Amino acid sequence: MIKLNEYIGCIHGHSVYSDGSGTYPKIISAAIEAELDYLMMSDHMTLQGKDEGFGGWHQNLFLSIGYEINDPEDQHHYLAFGLNKTLPETYSHKEYLKAVKDKNALGIAAHPLEERDSKNSLPGFPPITWRSLDYPEIEVIEIWNMMSHWLESTTLKNRYWNVVHPRSFSTSPSKKIMQWWDKANIKRKVTGVGSVDVHAKKIKILGFFSKAIFDYKIMFKSIRTHLLIDKPILKSTPVSNTEQVIFNTIFQGKSFISNYRRGDARGFRFWAEIKDKEIQMGEIGFSRRAILRAIIPEISICKVIRNGKVFYLQETKELNLKVPEGLYRLEIERDERGWIYTNHIRIKEF
Repeated sequence: MIKLNEYIGCIHGHSVYSDGSGTYPKIISAAIEAELDYLMMSDHMTLQGKDEGFGGWHQNLFLSIGYEINDPEDQHHYLAFGLNKTLPETYSHKEYLKAVKDKNALGIAAHPLEERDSKNSLPGFPPITWRSLDYPEIEVIEIWNMMSHWLESTTLKNRYWNVVHPRSFSTSPSKKIMQWWDKANIKRKVTGVGSVDVHAKKIKILGFFSKAIFDYKIMFKSIRTHLLIDKPILKSTPVSNTEQVIFNTIFQGKSFISNYRRGDARGFRFWAEIKDKEIQMGEIGFSRRAILRAIIPEISICKVIRNGKVFYLQETKELNLKVPEGLYRLEIERDERGWIYTNHIRIKEF
């Protein structure tokens, strides 16, 4: 197995510069306490945190600051990283998709295909979704957004439990987005990331006391995206170069998503072997057959998904499986809940 450097972080956060409750110093402190290696913040329609110089290293935490774009109808939210100034607020989603791509920035479709139960969902929180994801510029999507998942799962009946136990409800990404993701990847490459979408908004419980929904530190211990990078990231490297390494790794799909609530996924690995060559997540191997291999930190249910369907299922700590050509990813479950989700590996004939 090729040795890779693992960096664990959280994507999609909001501060007092948009609709979050935390200042940057407070958020940075929470991320350091949660032992994150990197954090990607994205306030709505502003780069103020970047303009004020908060990007870069804070002890062992690397902070990258982008922003969350929306169209004039407040739909089609899109995270953009690597821009030095915001785009015109009048842009349609088609226009900012193209602009982010043209500027070689990283774009991530936020909480795609979000839904609500029209009869039982919380009032005042309508779905913010993408009517279609079939744009060639969409190359990275959130397959698991913690806050979006909470809003989809919270009803008038269970709202108090979900506020007091903010991570207990989290089970897995929605079947709808996973089906779209698998189907899309058969035709073209679309990378998946996990995100927290943390705001730490304060609400009143029973009208008596205030509580922040998903405090920053709690959220930083939920959905994480693990990056696997060939060379270690050095603090002496210019900030823009470090950002580019992170962005490229996400874009390439050399990453997996974990739910820290189910356990620390540090050390998990998934790859394919064709003769003496290793094929990593996000890569293509050319052969009629390959061997899928995985190392799992704890004995868990391992599902091999081939072309969008369960191909193999076993409780194990290791995977060594001969497979035909196809599009493969893994889902790892603990306690009947989702723990680890990988990006795809493609095995194709010449």
